[in-house]
Amino acid sequence: MGPESIRRPAGDLPLQGLACYDGPDALLIRDAHSDGLIEHFLQGYRRDCKLLLARRALAGDGALADSQPFARELEGRSHLFIFEGELSGLEDGRKYPTGPYTPIGQTVAERAFCVLMARMRALWLDGKPLPEVRLAVVTDFAARMRPLGLANFLYSDSELLFVHGHHRPDDPDLSGLFVGLGAGELRIASRPGRDGDWQPLISGEVLMIRGSEILERVPPVILWSQMKD
Repeated sequence: MGPESIRRPAGDLPLQGLACYDGPDALLIRDAHSDGLIEHFLQGYRRDCKLLLARRALAGDGALADSQPFARELEGRSHLFIFEGELSGLEDGRKYPTGPYTPIGQTVAERAFCVLMARMRALWLDGKPLPEVRLAVVTDFAARMRPLGLANFLYSDSELLFVHGHHRPDDPDLSGLFVGLGAGELRIASRPGRDGDWQPLISGEVLMIRGSEILERVPPVILWSQMKD
């Protein structure tokens, strides 16, 4: 995926954060105050990104520590996270431990990432886990986040991209994320693009992606503890 695929159409919000993977590491730019740093970078950057993550600025953004994508290192890889939503109750450390991953900023989004990374760490310490094992952890994590509020997110471990679609912040009946294929690229966005074939994710669905291929689509999972008698 090249940087040209996310150039900002007129009228859209500026980009707040961008990450471009190069092997296990990622070039990360966060422009907390929307000063145009990312747009300036894109004008001169000509290398292709096999996986590129970007987030546009939202009302209330401003602190660098709260800017996305969030990044953490685990077993020699840069893990990245982009989140849209709001969760209530995640501060309960006994129920949602973050392990060694302490949030730097004040957002629920970063804390959710730390919770996920603590769970992933248990897998990676025994060597690179199988894709299906990683998918199971992400699917379980997503199922535990949904009852707390809104949780659209993208998570990458440099090899695989995991996508969880929930719903729109302003309308629970509309999909929160869309997947599109066009010009040989697979794209994920909160709004369908103007070109290519775009399809909404089912609320609660989790995708596992490598490159431009969707390896697995997991329908919404309800944990036994969430089932009503």
